[in-house]
This record gives sequence, structure tokens and C-alpha cells, in this order.
Amino acid sequence: YPPHIDHSQSLLRSDLLKTKFPDDRHNKKVIIVEAQAGQGKTTLVSQFLELSKTTSIWYQVGPEDSDPVLLLSFLLLNLNANLPGFQSQKLSNILNAGCVGPLDLTRCANFLLHDLDNHLKEDLYLVFDDLHLIEFGTLTIRLLEHLIETSPPRVHFIFMSRHPVEIKSKTVRNGVGVSYLNTKDLALNNHEIEDLYHTVLKQEISKHDAIQIRRITSGWIMGIILASHPMSGRSRYWRDDSTAVLSTLPQTGHLLDYFQDEIFGAIPEKLHTPFLKLSFLQEIPVDLAAEIAEVDNIGQVLSSMTRENYFLYSLDDRRHVFRLHHFFQEFLQQRASDQFSAEDIANIFRQEARYYLDRNLTEKALTCYKNAGDFKTMERILKDQGISLLAKNRTFTILTLLRSLPEEILFQYNWLTLLAGLLRVDIAPQTTLPFFTRVRDRFVKTGEEAGELIALSKIIYYHFVISGQYTRGSEILPRTRELLEKNKDTLPMPILVMAARNLAAGYCFFNGEMDKARFYIEKASILATRHDIRNLIASTKFIQGYIELFSGNRAKYLREAEICFSLFNDPLVSESNRLCLRLKDLCYLSMVGEHQNFNIQQLALQQSIDQTVVNQTVAAPCLFLWSASNSFSLGQPRHALELLETALTTTSTAGTDHIHSQILQWQAFGLAVTGYSDDAIDRITQSKRLRDNAGGLFYLAFHSIMAGAVYTRVKRYDQALESLERGLAIAQTIPSTYLIICALLNLSHCRYEAAGAEAAVEFLGTGLGLMKVNGYTHFWSWEPAMMTKLLTLAVKCNIEKSFAQALARDRLHLGFSDDGDPVPLLKFSLMDRFEVSLSGKILFRARDLTYFQREMLGLLVTAKGQRIAQDKIQLELWPERSPENARKSFDTLLARLRKLIAPHLPTSIKDYLFIQKGILCLTNYEIDALQFFDKATTGLSHCKNGDWWQAHSAFHTAVSCWKDAMPEDTFHSEQILAFNDRLSHLLIEIGLTWANNLMQSGSYKEAISILERILQIDSLEESLTILLYKLHLLNNNYLKARELLERYRKALIKALYTETEADSFIDKIVRSVKS
Repeated sequence: YPPHIDHSQSLLRSDLLKTKFPDDRHNKKVIIVEAQAGQGKTTLVSQFLELSKTTSIWYQVGPEDSDPVLLLSFLLLNLNANLPGFQSQKLSNILNAGCVGPLDLTRCANFLLHDLDNHLKEDLYLVFDDLHLIEFGTLTIRLLEHLIETSPPRVHFIFMSRHPVEIKSKTVRNGVGVSYLNTKDLALNNHEIEDLYHTVLKQEISKHDAIQIRRITSGWIMGIILASHPMSGRSRYWRDDSTAVLSTLPQTGHLLDYFQDEIFGAIPEKLHTPFLKLSFLQEIPVDLAAEIAEVDNIGQVLSSMTRENYFLYSLDDRRHVFRLHHFFQEFLQQRASDQFSAEDIANIFRQEARYYLDRNLTEKALTCYKNAGDFKTMERILKDQGISLLAKNRTFTILTLLRSLPEEILFQYNWLTLLAGLLRVDIAPQTTLPFFTRVRDRFVKTGEEAGELIALSKIIYYHFVISGQYTRGSEILPRTRELLEKNKDTLPMPILVMAARNLAAGYCFFNGEMDKARFYIEKASILATRHDIRNLIASTKFIQGYIELFSGNRAKYLREAEICFSLFNDPLVSESNRLCLRLKDLCYLSMVGEHQNFNIQQLALQQSIDQTVVNQTVAAPCLFLWSASNSFSLGQPRHALELLETALTTTSTAGTDHIHSQILQWQAFGLAVTGYSDDAIDRITQSKRLRDNAGGLFYLAFHSIMAGAVYTRVKRYDQALESLERGLAIAQTIPSTYLIICALLNLSHCRYEAAGAEAAVEFLGTGLGLMKVNGYTHFWSWEPAMMTKLLTLAVKCNIEKSFAQALARDRLHLGFSDDGDPVPLLKFSLMDRFEVSLSGKILFRARDLTYFQREMLGLLVTAKGQRIAQDKIQLELWPERSPENARKSFDTLLARLRKLIAPHLPTSIKDYLFIQKGILCLTNYEIDALQFFDKATTGLSHCKNGDWWQAHSAFHTAVSCWKDAMPEDTFHSEQILAFNDRLSHLLIEIGLTWANNLMQSGSYKEAISILERILQIDSLEESLTILLYKLHLLNNNYLKARELLERYRKALIKALYTETEADSFIDKIVRSVKS
């Protein structure tokens, strides 16, 4: 509510406005006014806004605004009502759909700020009055901090509070662009006191009187007003009974005397009792006042008293809602407490509650019933409406209310307890189990099966996400299933989806019963899809994805991943569900060994999610576990062990048996790989004890496989075989193709170490065959030393030979000699500075080779299949020489090149470079440009099929091959320049395709980053420039858009276009974007 202040009846604070408030340039981002009640904060800010003629939105803060969703909703409502033409459709849709959790606040605020930035043509001040009524340390304060830091330059903030404002944003901490006023600043000086009496109060006082009043009141405006009734020197309310200057707080006794004699005494006696009743209302709607006060013309009375300044304010233009001044309200409440019984006061609150309940203002009604101590009625309301209130984003308001109840009261009421637990799930999930276990027992006694089902479902969720006590979670699955089947026709849709989803999660994670898991998750998914509730759809897809992951059905998982990818940028999907979807993908990327994309997605998660929330779930340690697995796979066991140690010390959920067991088993694996046998055995033994306690069939199977891998490396082969066979048997009961692959390859390795190559062949063939058929090229516990032995055996024994060779090349950077012995690949870098390297060691750079040596290598590595006729090389390098002389030059050049390279190779040069029937051949090589071609074309193929998640992954890998250099920077032959053009065109094509898709999903910054990088190849590429210009405009960065056009213009001039032609090209870009 904006204040209704008669500026003719207030003192203009000219000096303060000049010195502390912004000038016409609006050069203050934040104005903070902290001062005690009655110090004139509201009047001062109102004067500033009136004089500056600036657009403003006045937000009257209440205790309910500790709920940040409520504050955001009302702020949007306020902006819609007061800024002509303004709307924020995405935010409105999200709020209406009821899918805002604590992790979503930043994203929702960004939608609002983006739309404000588009709309505003002049400065806007957002005024938050009575900020002290918000609980500090709440999410609302963090929301306000985010608004300050990320709002457009035209948006400014004014905060008014009686207490220190605990906003710690960077802007406020730095103090730049911040104006701060406190009680001392607002205190009137002697001259202003004289002006107040002369111009406003119309009373004459001397300078001596002004000095005396200033000394006694310390310039406190309310005190000065009181001192005018009667004038200083004759008032018993402000007798000078202290030789020291009074504190800034008023003498309470004097103030109460004043209200009794001057204000309350002036109210007709017949209205005394009605006003005492009304004093318990925070807001006084006229129709409610008539009901409580039992006075017919109460609206006229309130309006009249507002005009006569009886410490009563009108909160709306139509004078339908009023509010008592805090001081006067406290005085009336003290009088009322003496006059009315506790039951009388409770009945006033009940009347107020019924008034709000009739108008569907349930949260206000609940607060009133709480004030009345009527917890039974609160219980009844929350039983009937609690779930729907949660669906409408009323989480924080009700949580604040329930948190104010002592636990001994809360736990007496089933639905109050249940709602208190549900409301904590997204905010403090680790605290929820006592609520659900207690209330579940009470629901069993009262026979309320719907309540019991909700509690059981959330207990499953707790053991799945927080505690990792899968054994305990498994125990309640039968009862949950029974209740769901029995009540499925009467339960509200959101409860059905939640219960079926959590039941599916239990069957998947706790029991490994994938058929039951699929049955219930399909029910949940169909129901959510039928009602098109995107947030619920996302929550079911998380479980569906994990079912396919654990089953090892890679193709089905990828279909689910593509559906999930379309939900990532849907504004109706909550951030907590986005977190789950990201974790699912990270688990997949770790399982299949896509290390680079894992790192990219992990960074994206860390940038988008509040780490404090992540740390409360199993997500945080899982990220360390998966990263450690990646490091083992890359042959970096010491780095992996460091990650595992960090996981133990930095995340709270790492102490659960479920997670601690996994950390210990991976530590045991790392210690065994690095030769610390005793420590490895100790860790794997501890891990088994914890795993047996935690349960979880998939994890029991994988633990057995890891134990077998550890025992193999410490040469306890009998224990290794026993563990691996147990792991294989469990994996087959799930069934999990992925775990079966893990077990078979580790069994092959164990047999190889224990009994030789022949004993390993059977398991090796079955394992590689399963990998090939199911599209796997990696598995957890892949480790280079083991896989080098097994893949070498496969090549020598002709077991899935071509597949084994591909695995060795892609995963281990190994090729094979004619005898089947592994040899490291010779690596050629064309999209970075030209280099030839082997096993990570650089052998030659461009400067180390002669011109002809470089060109010969360039022709060879860019030839199709890396095979080129020597005649073609001779023609390219020595076109004017006779065939005989060219042949001699070729032979000499090749001999010198072979002689240069041979000393650096671990085997014969013939295993890398040879002549065959006049064809120069390269083998056992890897070339970054070929990897780029492969991933780029794969990504474009995925695009055509609409598989955008896989396309983006392929594009990330492709672009990572390019290190800002191209073959044309080193080589000069026509063949290589043509090869260079193919690279450039493909890079531009994936840039356009990728950036367009990102633009359509609203990911402007990522799209801009990609285009800016690719434009480095060709700054004159028009299609990239047009798209980048469009993106800058969509991102509201007009400065960057202008800079891009100017940069493009300079590039055209540099390329010898005339200024007229350059201007024509620029106009074309601008017109194409406008159209």
C-alpha cells in the first residue's frame, strides 16, 4: 500500500533530501533508511519520490513476506497494476502453476528483471517499507540481495526498517551507489523544530523552546509532536527529569499517558470498546470492523479519525482498509488485555479468521486461528486444503506459521505435523524424518490411510535421497503399495503421482525390482503427462532414467534423456527437479566414460544450483564418486584418491552408510591399484560392513564386483572369484546388463592374473560381446592397466577384434602392431599449434621440421584414410621437376623424415609409416581434425533426428578439439587448404545449428559464447554475425550489438570493401533481424 500523506501537513526536509538522496541522475542504487518508529521515515521517502517525479512501487512489508514466493507474487501484482503495459508472462505462468521451490527463486527473479529491463524507459524505485517485519536469514533476504545485484540499471531500491537491515549483497557491502540514513540523520535540528511548529503545527515557540525540545527528544519527531500537546514548558509528558540527554527511545510511561489523555480520551466513549477489539487486527477492513465492532457506520468513523490524525491510516484509495499506528495499537492492546478475557480475545481472532476463510485467504485465516490458539480448526483446514496450498506455492507462509508452534503442540495434531514435514523437504530435508515417522504412527492409530500413504511416501524419499538406509526403506514398500492400490481412486492427482513415483524409486534403488519399478513409474508418468504438469513429468523422468541406467538399457535411457532435455528450459519445471535431471545425466556420463561432457555438465550444475542445498543430499558426494571413477578410468589413481578424501570431509551426507561404503570401496580400489594392499583390504572390509547395513541390490552387486577387483590386485584370487561371481549372480537377478559387463570383464581380468590368458578368454568374449551389442565403450572400474591386457588378448585371439581395437584406440590411445602388441598412437594436432606427440610427450612442432617435411606430413594426415599416392605428393611438392627428379626428392625426403621420427618410437617405424605399392600410409595415429569431423557430423545427425541432448554433447566434444588454430596457419598445399575449408564450413554449420537451438530454448549467453568463439575463424561470416546480433538484442545488450556491427564494418573495410559497401552490409544485417 502506498502511503497517503498530506505534504502540506508535514515538514519538508530539504537539507536531508539534498545531501542524502540521489540527484536527477539517479546515481544511487540503494537507499537504506534505518530509524526508530515515529522518526518520519515514510514521510521523508514520500517527499523524495514526490519531488523527484520518479515512478515508484511502494511495497508494504508484512510478516508473511518472510515467504519469498509471496513477496515475488505481490511484487509482480504491484508492478502489473502500476506500470502501464507491463507484464511478466513466464513468471506469472510459473506462479500460477505452483512450481516454485527454494531453488527456483533466482530463476523466477531473473524472469521478472528481464521483463522489467525490456519495459522500462525511465528510472523506477522499488520501496520496501517496514523491512524489519521479515525474518532475517530467510530466503526473502537472499531474494532481495539477488534483486539488487542483478537488476537493470534503471531499477533502484529503498529499504525502510526500524532495525538494522541485514542485506549483505556486494553492492551494499561496497557502499558504492548506496545512501544510508539512520535515526541520527532523521533527527530534527533546532532550526527544523522551529519550522515544524511555525509552518505545520501553527504554533509559536522561541529558539530557547526549540533547543529545549531538541535536547529532551533528541530530535525524535514523534516526541516533538507529543511535546506540542500542550506546548513545551507546560507538558507533564515531557518533564525534564534527567540531567543527561535522553536516549533516542521515548519514555514509555509518558507516551502511554499521552495516548490515554490526548488520543483515546478524545474518542467518544461508546467507541472505546469497539476500538479495543479492533486493536487485535493487523489490518482493519471496514466490513470486518463492522462485524467485530458492531457499529453500523464504522467506515465513516474510521475515515473521520484518519482525517483528524488519530494515529489511524487508510491503506487504500477507497478507504476500505485501515491500520492503527504501531504505538497506538500497542496501547489499545494493553488496555484490551485488562478489560477482556483470554476467551474474548480468542473469539476476536476467530471472527477475523472466518472473515478471511470466507474470502479464500487461507493463510491469513490460519494465522488468526493460531493467534486464537485454535489448533483443532487449523488441523481441519490443513487436512482439507493443505495439499492444494502446497501446490499453489504457499510453502513458506505456512512453514513460518507452523515453525512458530512449539513441538509439544505441533506433534499433537496429525496434519499440522505432516504439513510441517512436507514444507521442510525442499528447505531442510535432513530434518524431516521425525515428522513423518511420528505422524505415520498417529495416522495408523486414527485409520487415516491417505495421511499414512503420504507419510510413507516421504519416508521412502528420505531414505532414498538423504539417509541412504535402503534396507529400512525397503521394509515399508509393501505397506505403501497396499495403501496406494487401495486408495488410488480417491486420492488427489498430485498425491497419486508422488506416491507412485516414490514407490517406483524404492523398488528400483532399494530392492532392484525393476519390473515393479517400471510399473509404478509408468503410472505416475502417464498421470502427470495426461494433466500436462511439467514439474511432475520431470520428477517421474528422473526415476525412469535411473531404472534404465541400472538395467543397462542404454538405448531406452537415451530416449528418456531426450525427453528430459526438452524439460530443462521449461519454466514450469522447478530447480529441484532440474537438479535431479542433471544428476541423472552426470551418472550416465560417468558410467559410459564421457569424461569431458561430464566436466561440462558438472560445471553447469554448480553454477545453477545453490551448493548449500546440494550438500544436504546424496548429490554432493556422488559428484566426487563419479569424478573419482573418471580419474581411475583415465589412469590418474592418485587424483582419484584425493577426490575421495575430499568427499569424506566436505559433505554432510558422506557419513551415511550408503555413501561412506561407496567412498571406501573406491578408496580400496585406488589403494590396490597403487600397491597399498593392506590398506586396500582394510577399506574393502569396512565398506562391506556398511553396505550390508545400508542395502540396495544394485549397490550390493557393484560392491561385490569392486571387492573382486580389489582382491584381484592384491592377489587374493579365491576371494576375488567368490566376490565377482556373487556380484554377477546379483546383477543377473536384477537384471542389469551394465553390471553384468562390469562383472564379466573383472572376472576375465581375475582369471588372467590367476591362471593365464587361456582362462580369461570365455569371460572376455562374453563381456566384449555384451558391450558391443548394447553400445557401451566403458564401465565403472575400467582401469588402463587391466584393459590394456584384456584388449591385447582380444586382438591376439581374434575376440571381437575390430571392437577391441576401437576401444583401445579411443580409450587407451593405443594401436596394435602386426604381431598384436599394443603401441601408443602417434598424435597429430592440426586444430591447435601443429604438433606431433606420443604418449603425451611432444616430439616435434612446426619449427622443428623443414618446409617439405611439414608439407609431406600435412598431405598425408589430410588424405582420405591417411593413404596417399607418392605421385600425388611429388606433383604437389615439386610440380616443375621431372618425374625422375621428383621421385628422388620424394625418396630422400621420406628417408630423412623416417630417420627423424624413428628414434622417438617404442617400436619399428613400419608400425607407423610405410610405403605399400606406391602408396604412402600412416597407421596407429590419432588426428584432432578427424575427431572433430566425427563428433561434428554425429552431432548434426542427432539434430536431424531431434536428439538435441546427444547433439549438444557431440558438439561440445567437437568444439573442444579446436584450440583457435587451423591447418592453413601451418600448411600451404591446395589439398590442405581444401581440407581447412571443410573444417571451417563444418565448424560454422554446427555453430549456427547449436546457437539457434540454444536461442530457441532461451540460453542466450551460452549461444553468444559459442558464436563469438567461432567468429574468430572468419570475422566476415555473415550468417554467424546476423545470429549473434539478434542474440545480443534478445539479451538486451544493445551496446554489444552496436560493437558487433562496428567490428564487422572494420573487418569489411580491412577486406578492401568500400565504406558504401560496408554500410550496405550493415543495413542488411539490421533489416534481416528486424524482419
